[in-house]
Amino acid sequence: MNGSRRLPWDWYHGAVPENVVIGARSWIHSSFAFLHHRSEQPEAIVLGDDSGLYWGTDFLTGPLAQIRIGKFCTIVGAAFATNGTISIADYAFVAHDVTFSDGPVAVPPEVSPADRGPTTEIAENVWIATRVTILGGSRIGQGSVIGAGSVVDGEIPAYVMAAGIPARVVAPVPGAP
Repeated sequence: MNGSRRLPWDWYHGAVPENVVIGARSWIHSSFAFLHHRSEQPEAIVLGDDSGLYWGTDFLTGPLAQIRIGKFCTIVGAAFATNGTISIADYAFVAHDVTFSDGPVAVPPEVSPADRGPTTEIAENVWIATRVTILGGSRIGQGSVIGAGSVVDGEIPAYVMAAGIPARVVAPVPGAP
């Protein structure tokens, strides 16, 4: 990235906002991902080293939003609609069309600064399959897999496969410790 915070390969005319921190060797497909980014936090979005934000990823953030994405993560076309905190630990894979949302619909938050959203936590080595919705305040334990089209609204333990609406444990992860 050059000094202007424009991505040299970007088709969109915008730039990466100053409060977005990009780790070493990380990739952002386009600054268009930040079109609806409204967080006023000094480090609103932190992308760890060797991670990628690929085509279709969008940040629809309110003024208090903070999003932390760990090292060696792949995010493909996810929507982050929050005025809260979303934490994704290292080695996570988030497939196409996954939605992280504080509420029942993923729209840009139009809230007052006093309306901080909940904290959502995704532990290390989690795989979230396509078209999953993760509602605010949810927690997904280390090494878990969330099945396609599921809705997570609560806590998923470590090393399990969960699926359904709402997501529930369907099996242990094979070979888990």
